[in-house]
Amino acid sequence: DSSHYAKYIQQALLPNEEKIQSFFGNEFVFNFPKDVVGGDFDVNLIRGQSLGNAQQVMEQHQAGSVDVMYSRPDWFTSNVSDFQVMSWGFTFSGRDHMTAFLNSEIFEKMSQKVIDNMGVRVLAAGVDQPRILYTREPVGSLNDVQGIKMRVPGIKAYVKLWETVGTIPTSVAWAEAFLALQTGVVDGAEADASGAYSQKFHVAAPNITMTNHIMSSFHISVNETKWNSLSSDQKAILKEAAQEAVAWASETAKSDSQSVLDKMVAEGATIAEIDSSPFSAKAGQAVPNMEADGLWSAGLWQSIRDLDK
Repeated sequence: DSSHYAKYIQQALLPNEEKIQSFFGNEFVFNFPKDVVGGDFDVNLIRGQSLGNAQQVMEQHQAGSVDVMYSRPDWFTSNVSDFQVMSWGFTFSGRDHMTAFLNSEIFEKMSQKVIDNMGVRVLAAGVDQPRILYTREPVGSLNDVQGIKMRVPGIKAYVKLWETVGTIPTSVAWAEAFLALQTGVVDGAEADASGAYSQKFHVAAPNITMTNHIMSSFHISVNETKWNSLSSDQKAILKEAAQEAVAWASETAKSDSQSVLDKMVAEGATIAEIDSSPFSAKAGQAVPNMEADGLWSAGLWQSIRDLDK
């Protein structure tokens, strides 16, 4: 008998839907177990927002009507506050640091809280494209961002970060960010390369600074009740498939980021490297206040920083 481990998969959870669909549109993660077990797993793959917005799909995932989900840690934060540390900029020095974190006991303990509080199990997690800076004027140092108006997502950690480094966080809808940059309502914005390219940030704000302030990540998760209904062999197959898919998507994200940046340069943008250590030091000064406010557990940020060797 077939084991229906995935009734619904929600893939386009963030504004850059095209990129996410390009990662998983070929059903890489799902064809793998079929090849291994001769079609013992049946999958109904749902793309886009057919099941609702990201928060609604996460709620369905918790309830068990969505068995398997491709998502981001952002959607855990309302139930497990420690995941907010991943949105605190300049926490991770690069892809290797993020990878070390995702493979650490720290992340394992955070993921256990997701199981306990949400009934959802992370099967595999990987590194996505880093978020970088797009500005109307060149940025070569921390001094250059003082007092500029920054379009940032309405997430507390994002807002507090950009306040801390000296900008003026400004609320602008994602779909309106290009116009805001073009007309000077804001002086800068931040996003990963693919997301920014889809909105033509580089046209309105052609100065790209490789701050890499947030190392984005993604994961594949399964409803815990569904997980517990599987046999040991089925669990192993599903977990291996998720790990293979996430590893592939992570490498694809790395190459996609560079190719998109190359397109931006060809279309008139300039790219500048920057010493991010002054930004990181400034961000670190605000961590005690963030922890005092309960954004994440005391000492968690430093524990993550200590993984960078």
